[in-house]
Amino acid sequence: MFNKASLSKILIGSLILVLFAIPQLSYADWSIGLGIGDHHDDRDRRHDDRVFFHYHDHPHYGLHMHFLPDGYFTVWAGGVRYYYYDGLYYSYVGNGDYVLVAPPAGIIVTTIPSDFQQVSINGATYYVNGGAYYLYTQHGYQVVAQPPVVVKPAPVVVVQPSVVVVNTQDSFPVNVPNDKGGYTTVVIKKSDKGFLGPQGEFYAEFPKVSQLKAMYSK
Repeated sequence: MFNKASLSKILIGSLILVLFAIPQLSYADWSIGLGIGDHHDDRDRRHDDRVFFHYHDHPHYGLHMHFLPDGYFTVWAGGVRYYYYDGLYYSYVGNGDYVLVAPPAGIIVTTIPSDFQQVSINGATYYVNGGAYYLYTQHGYQVVAQPPVVVKPAPVVVVQPSVVVVNTQDSFPVNVPNDKGGYTTVVIKKSDKGFLGPQGEFYAEFPKVSQLKAMYSK
């Protein structure tokens, strides 16, 4: 049988052990299993109930994590090492900490998620995935900056007005009323002794409209 003094010693000893153990738990131990985002069912759960993100979860760039998903790839861009998995890129920032970063321009990966969108911009074919633009090369899919859309101006068509009659010193156009309610343009040419009509008729003086109407009103 324990007396009250023995029982008190046991309780105090247990309390000291608990207080001593709490500081030893790291932030990572407490944060394991926390979900960030709205698509909990889409994530792939691994050991220790850790939560891994996929590109379609739309996690925010700058998110810090204490682990990398199984099956990640190590890739390089500009002399900097990155870690790639399922459309997402991570960078190591020290102290066992990784941060989610935007797709680095120039980096090449062998695979991208299968539901990419293929678009044609300015004559080039791009593969768009998770907001990132890829160009396919002989080494794989290369991240590129979003290309600007070049709008080509529509060709300008200049229509020159047609010349019905060209006036010179030796030719004179005359509009003669016709039977259709319009006008027929008759060109009278000056000759040495008078004027000539389109059919070769000769006029000693410049013909009147009434004279021309008899021949050209139909």
